[in-house]
Amino acid sequence: MAPGQTGPSNLGCPLSQPWVATLSSIKGDRRPGEPRSAWQQKGSAKMALIFDTLEIPYYRGSPWGLDSESWVMVEGFILQHSQGFHLDLAYGQFHGASIPLRFKLIFEGGPSSPATASLNSCTDGRWGDESKIQTHLRQGQRFKVQVIVTSKGYKILENDTFLVEFGHRLSPKKIRFFEMHGDIRLQNVAFSRENRTLAVPTYSAGQQAC
Repeated sequence: MAPGQTGPSNLGCPLSQPWVATLSSIKGDRRPGEPRSAWQQKGSAKMALIFDTLEIPYYRGSPWGLDSESWVMVEGFILQHSQGFHLDLAYGQFHGASIPLRFKLIFEGGPSSPATASLNSCTDGRWGDESKIQTHLRQGQRFKVQVIVTSKGYKILENDTFLVEFGHRLSPKKIRFFEMHGDIRLQNVAFSRENRTLAVPTYSAGQQAC
């Protein structure tokens, strides 16, 4: 299914909830957005009991930006009656911050219907033209979404299969913030910057790029 287009919107870029670094995040104990943990002290050793989900909404700083061949991966479970979820790669977490990429998943059909993906960007308070494409993601199932930065845009993978490519409208090098909202259980968020030993993800052909 080829991506469709809708007209531009005059709505401003959304105002996110404030993200505040905590004392424990500065010390390196538990950063905002990391799994809820129960810390135990034993001498000089520190052990963490990690639960299997991350808090939603999920907020995370990305002070290094994103370069070509860098990537972001999210994994989790889509709730049975989910209306969808979205992730933003943004220049900041303040009103009017530009958003180079918003990937939004929407469930509009019946319980067994696959979701529709919407891709867009927000520049200086104005949303651009929205691209839509049908996915294979369904309610009540596990999911993995990967965003790979290229010199031309973003390659989006669903469950290790190519879904769509979204061209750059803003520089990814100025991205400083990642956030995620929706009806999901979020279990893992990974950035290539923090996993230098991992190569760019491989994937099957899937659907063709727009």
